[in-house]
Amino acid sequence: MRPVGVGIDFDVSMWPLVQVTMPAAIEVADIVYLQQSYEHVFAAPTRHALIVDTTTIEKVPDAALRRKMKEFEDGRRPIIRDKNIGSAIVLSNALVRGAYTALRWISPQPAPNKAFSNLRDAARWCIEGIVADGQEVPAAAYILAGMSETA
Repeated sequence: MRPVGVGIDFDVSMWPLVQVTMPAAIEVADIVYLQQSYEHVFAAPTRHALIVDTTTIEKVPDAALRRKMKEFEDGRRPIIRDKNIGSAIVLSNALVRGAYTALRWISPQPAPNKAFSNLRDAARWCIEGIVADGQEVPAAAYILAGMSETA
């Protein structure tokens, strides 16, 4: 259960597809919850694919929060490499998507990482990764991607 005062939605109901939906404004409590939730995902015996939907963000996190997120990510690079099939980030702004893609060329992630304009395309990419990893994809993930299970 998500604690009171936390706006991030961390959904593992479509495992091995994990979907994180960001709130309109990210607070310290959101980052703490997000990091605790990731630790549970990293402890799972199987690999996962991740979608981070940022389309609901109205206020960019301040520098201190961004630094906290970056430090967490940097400290877990080996486990991300081992446990993450790939991460899709949904960014509705084309300029921001381009900047994000360029940033990832300069500073690559330990697992595949790609920006998308919508949730459907992000889910499709993640499903391809899950299938390539030899895992079963739940029906709900196919529905999220607008795909049939036989596709």
